[in-house]
Amino acid sequence: MAAIAMHSVRRQRLWLTLCGIAALGTAGCADMDILPTWVPFQGTVSDSLPGVVTPAQRLTQLRKWSAEASQATPQQRQSISEQLAASIRTEKDPLIRTEIIRALGAYPSASADGILKAAMNDSDTQVRIAACQAWGKHHDNQAVELLATAANSDVASEVRMTAVKALGETRNPAAVKALGDALNDADPAMQYLAVLSLTKVTGQDLGNDVNRWQQYLRTGKSPPPPGMAERFRQWF
Repeated sequence: MAAIAMHSVRRQRLWLTLCGIAALGTAGCADMDILPTWVPFQGTVSDSLPGVVTPAQRLTQLRKWSAEASQATPQQRQSISEQLAASIRTEKDPLIRTEIIRALGAYPSASADGILKAAMNDSDTQVRIAACQAWGKHHDNQAVELLATAANSDVASEVRMTAVKALGETRNPAAVKALGDALNDADPAMQYLAVLSLTKVTGQDLGNDVNRWQQYLRTGKSPPPPGMAERFRQWF
């Protein structure tokens, strides 16, 4: 009988233990003081180590530099430009390279120009797009030459279209020839961007009529506006 009673007590204890575990499983964490305060993957532990700069932190700093470029002193601009130029030489992450190129576009310098020129041949499409956008902020013939090459020969259509748009941003009349080539492209999107850029570079406003722009580039004279019959034909 004693053995039976002992067995019954053990069963009751086991049952109470199981109930307690189940209760813990359904209770809220705020009510369980006996649980540890550290829970993995809940953001309670830092994702960085002292002295280690994470990729996310680097991207944040690069974007901050880009946003604050206009407020930097000449000395600060030169220092940041040199840091950016040095950092990209060994950078493997294309996302970070892209942000470095964007930042360099906001901190022009001799060292930055060398990096931006090399970036036009980067293996990553987004880096080349960022480089085109950066060269669009320049107004010299070097910028036009680099952008014209990209507009004519880059393997990615996104890069070519970005280059055509950036040619307009240079406001350099030397960009007219490259834009004329883009105007003859079979892609309507490329033609549209070429028209927008030609408007900026030439100061002419010939609308979106590709034929009128082609005539202007051939003759150097602004063609007369189309008559009603021509407009009607274009609509349909």
